[in-house]
Amino acid sequence: MDESEIEKLYNGKLSDLYYLYSHATAEEIIKWMKNRKTAEIKIHEIEGDSEVVVVIPTANVNGKLARNAKEVYKGFHIIFVESSGPLFNYARSVNLGVKHSLVLKPKWVIISNDDVISIRGNIKEELSTVSINVDLIMASRSNYHTYPVVLVKPNDYFIKGMKIFGMVFNLAPADVYGEILRYKERLGIKSITMIKSMVGFMVKFSGEIVGEFINSGSFAIVRPREKVMDETFINSHEDLLLSITSKYYISKIKVREMRGASLGFGKLRFAKIFVNEIYFNYLIRARVLKLNDKQLYSD
Repeated sequence: MDESEIEKLYNGKLSDLYYLYSHATAEEIIKWMKNRKTAEIKIHEIEGDSEVVVVIPTANVNGKLARNAKEVYKGFHIIFVESSGPLFNYARSVNLGVKHSLVLKPKWVIISNDDVISIRGNIKEELSTVSINVDLIMASRSNYHTYPVVLVKPNDYFIKGMKIFGMVFNLAPADVYGEILRYKERLGIKSITMIKSMVGFMVKFSGEIVGEFINSGSFAIVRPREKVMDETFINSHEDLLLSITSKYYISKIKVREMRGASLGFGKLRFAKIFVNEIYFNYLIRARVLKLNDKQLYSD
């Protein structure tokens, strides 16, 4: 399938997305993900203490969210990475912001969404006690950051149940995943990621649980380096991969943020980000991502 047609996965209607998932192959979708163009990106800096630099992707540096984030991180050197539109890529924005910070030679870089409401805790004091082996610091646990994620090989009953459950209770993730997982063999899907708190007790009936992880989510503090996130991901799962592949420490820093302020929580959002399940499965299948040395995919 032509990549220009597959691009409708990010600029088409929900019906377009369902059609593409039922006709495109995993290889075609991953190739498209890797070859996507980059949206225009602009860097805006606010000078401050550069021992810890804050990188914030935002759609509008003059908007309400960015203005509030500026107050939350007042005193720190802030790098706003402004980008928007259908080609916006969170990982690319983060990587560019972190790379831009290297000239300041910071000890740590905070990666934060622009919908942050408040930060409680002494960040520098927390950082001063971290082991040299740690390369990722998470905030204290919350529904939107530092939360458990399970990797499940879903059974057919659960997939059918997701669709029905999603329609009856108007739960967008369940409705969308229940529909797209009808084509899981075509898309190379053997396992899916699920936020444990969203699934609740139903996780017991979902299928074989092959992994459980803590995801940093919307707030992370990393040691500065050239590349932090995998840019093939499109606005989801890049934080999960970072969390899985890092030696992390859960701090006492408390972060409050808005729910879905950047991307929303409608069906279209979850249909778009399903491409990341396809790429995540590819990483496991190709042995690029090894989870506790457990072979999740047989040859």
